[in-house]
Amino acid sequence: MRNEFEESFGFIDLYRAHKKCRLGKQHKAEVIKYEISLGLNLLKLSAEVLNGLYKVGHYKEFMVYEPKKRLIEALRYKDRIVQWALCNGVMEPIIEKKLILDNAACRKGKGTLFAIKRLQEFLFNHYSKQKSDAGYFLKCDIKKYFASINHQILIEQLRKCGFDERSLNLMREIIASRNKEEGKGLPLGNQTSQWFALLYLNGMDHFIKEKLRIKYYIRYMDDFILIHESKEYLKHCKTEIQKYLLKINLELNPKTQIGQLKHGIDFLGFRHILTPSGKVIRVLRQQYKLSLKRKLKKMGARKEAKQVDDNFVLVRVNAFKAHVKRSNSKNFLRKQLILRKLVDK
Repeated sequence: MRNEFEESFGFIDLYRAHKKCRLGKQHKAEVIKYEISLGLNLLKLSAEVLNGLYKVGHYKEFMVYEPKKRLIEALRYKDRIVQWALCNGVMEPIIEKKLILDNAACRKGKGTLFAIKRLQEFLFNHYSKQKSDAGYFLKCDIKKYFASINHQILIEQLRKCGFDERSLNLMREIIASRNKEEGKGLPLGNQTSQWFALLYLNGMDHFIKEKLRIKYYIRYMDDFILIHESKEYLKHCKTEIQKYLLKINLELNPKTQIGQLKHGIDFLGFRHILTPSGKVIRVLRQQYKLSLKRKLKKMGARKEAKQVDDNFVLVRVNAFKAHVKRSNSKNFLRKQLILRKLVDK
């Protein structure tokens, strides 16, 4: 009988995890040092995990400021190998089966493009049913989501998924590696934190779809949207969601709001507007435009000072283009790129 845990932490799968973890980081000192004795390091790591002796190492903390100020906690390279193997070999195959279709983020084929297209589809369907742009949305997010996830509640959810004891013990070790005394909170830099966060609100997803009977619902991590023709019913949904969240030690952010579809929904960097003709217009949010201006200005200055090469600039510019082309704001990006001398006229 196939044992996912033993296969995931055998030498071959750990080597595969190493190859994934080193992508884009092969020139970093810690990766080079680990690769000097790669075979021995992977064999030792395999033995530690399979014999229940593995302990999570120290975290390195740093701040990021986009899209907002956040503390990121990053693990050592060997710990990132363990997390990749755990997520892809053990957690994903089991947790994926528990999640609803419209729980996006960090799932194969379920990135931001899936989420915004799904929201667009919901708006089209709503218009087809109502024959107008009349209707409302409830836009929610969770107050300090990752910092509020309760360890014991999460572990019990994982147990109900059917993980074996060795998998559960490893996940307990990772969960307790930060904020053990408080008993809550997950590091933003951990790959496992993404899957834990997807699962933690899974019960709420089913509650909204099956109990509240909301047909048009999409969640991207802790941001989620409900669409309905009745404003009063969405007020009721908000109250019921708040009651549900209290059971898992969470609460809604005060900026949670109910709005009209024709005024647009802010979601994943875009404002999605349902027009009287049934067309959905997608424009860049003003906050994202300001952020993009800052990034391009900094990149232009670094290119001018020859601190980065053309390939560095090309990769990042293409990423910005891929995001902006999903909106009606392509000319904005073009003007900014020319202004910063990042593309030819």
